Amino acid sequence: MEDKALKVLIIEFNSQNIMKIKNILSKPSSGVSYEVSWAQKEENVLKRVEEGGFDVVLLSYDLPGANGLEILSDLKYKDLQGPAIMMADKGDEEFATQAMRQGAYDYVIRDKGFENGLPLVILNALNTFRAARERERLQKEIAAKKVELEAANRKLKELDRIKSDFVANVAHEFRTPLTIIKGNTDMVIKGRLGNVTPEQKEMLDGAVSVANRLARLVNDLLDISKIESGKMQLKKEKVDINKIIDENLKAFTKTMKDKKQVLQKELAKDMPEITADMDKTTQVFINLLSNAIKYSPEGGSITIKSVNLEKEIMVEVSDTGEGVAPENIDKIFDKFTRVTAEKKEGTGLGLPIAKDIVVLHNGRMWVKSEKGKGSNFYFTLPK
Repeated sequence: MEDKALKVLIIEFNSQNIMKIKNILSKPSSGVSYEVSWAQKEENVLKRVEEGGFDVVLLSYDLPGANGLEILSDLKYKDLQGPAIMMADKGDEEFATQAMRQGAYDYVIRDKGFENGLPLVILNALNTFRAARERERLQKEIAAKKVELEAANRKLKELDRIKSDFVANVAHEFRTPLTIIKGNTDMVIKGRLGNVTPEQKEMLDGAVSVANRLARLVNDLLDISKIESGKMQLKKEKVDINKIIDENLKAFTKTMKDKKQVLQKELAKDMPEITADMDKTTQVFINLLSNAIKYSPEGGSITIKSVNLEKEIMVEVSDTGEGVAPENIDKIFDKFTRVTAEKKEGTGLGLPIAKDIVVLHNGRMWVKSEKGKGSNFYFTLPK
């Protein structure tokens, strides 16, 4: 067990018992050797134990002028390197429970041949002691790490709060100038400040397109800020999901026609009205539909389904786009993450916002996808 000898201290005033123990421990057992010391005279045994660096202490229960249990009790407050093992004569067995309760790792009854079993008792007690010390060390280490992690977590939360506040403030600062830019540009395009040539209109239309894209980014950032801070409020009312689908499909008809995309629509005829935030539910559907159109190739197909389930309604938006690799499925709803190799216009916030809105409604959102075979997005809302 050890290359070096185990240091054993015997606190025992019976010379015969000391010699029996010394003799049995002088014989190597299981590759273990011992360096045996003993305290036989009345002396400060506590100081001897503390300063001796012993691996094991064999302590007699009955000591002239002293009580082994009292010494054992005092040893609990010392920084021992190893276990204490109590010894007593036959007839004193009742002390064993008390001894174990006060810190002994084992006990030995000194009947005939008791010394023969000591090497095994010592090794077992030593293993138990070391295991207990290791558990104690690990518990302290875990406690210290927990304190560090809690401190780091508090710091991260504070940094995240600062980041969210900063993003929200910047987005608010952008909103007003963008509104002015869009309004003034629109006024020029409509000829209210004079005639506009085709070349000028083309440039102004480009400026409006860029301003609209920035406005969408600002709105996404504000939505994320509200969600993260818990400030997004739902204005619930009676909502017909099929109506939302039909009304918003019209806005994308030209885009799909330009890309020669085929639309398939399968809406449940028994779809009930639900209680939800109409604007935000519309936002979720538009996000999924616009993504399907964006990532489906020219000539591809898009399928919209609504299903009336037992306790919720479900909407499915499927496309025939490039799909998502299995290793990226879990990342698809992460903020600012784009899992496709092809760069597309957008912030990478649409899907995370959509999922957060659905979750705020106590609904669910998930995706099934296969690389090269398109994607199926689903969301449910409770009835």
